[in-house]
Amino acid sequence: MNSPMKSPLDGRPRTQEMTDKDGRLSAFRVRPRELTPFGVKLADAITNILGVGMLVANVAALPDWRHPSLPKMAFVIGGTIASFWCLHWISRASFRVTTRIDLDLESIRVRRLWGWKRFDRRLEHRFVLLPHDGTERERRRNELATREAAANGKVVQKPIYYGDSFHVVLVYAGHRVDLLSVYGRKQAASIVARLQYCDQLLEQEAKRVGARTNPHVGAEWHDSPGGI
Repeated sequence: MNSPMKSPLDGRPRTQEMTDKDGRLSAFRVRPRELTPFGVKLADAITNILGVGMLVANVAALPDWRHPSLPKMAFVIGGTIASFWCLHWISRASFRVTTRIDLDLESIRVRRLWGWKRFDRRLEHRFVLLPHDGTERERRRNELATREAAANGKVVQKPIYYGDSFHVVLVYAGHRVDLLSVYGRKQAASIVARLQYCDQLLEQEAKRVGARTNPHVGAEWHDSPGGI
């Protein structure tokens, strides 16, 4: 028995296809729910603080915490590590941000705190992926911390957040419009690919609608050698 075909709209980001009363494609609703670099940084800080607190509390809860047996100590450390990873997952999940992006035959809209921002889809545009603006600043700060630690005979490895983050951008008539910031190249690339795919399908549908409604298309107009 053959398995059903996988839809191009399956997976992340969550995408809903909209049709009109005649069953023709009319719009897409794209709802990426991702972490921002600041969100990841904050989630990790909370996890580290609470993780240390859990370890101290678990050790202090032992009846003979000054001279614990090896099995009890292993149980405490193992339980703390498992709790740490659960807390790590919960913290990051809690800081995910949903961005609402709608595309239809005529417009591209993105939801901001103050309302919807609308762009004419019929104008020149494209979706691209750009490195996060904070990448270079973070790199310099980490290099400085590494050199200072080395001067004191220490070795440190600073975490990278902005260097692993990207801006999902709408290039609109030559202007940059940031739609969202995403931690993780794979996650950011999947959002751009989904927006490009939806935009391509809408463009094809817009051309079909134009061919149906314009009596000159395919009738009185003829291809010239120059393609004009």
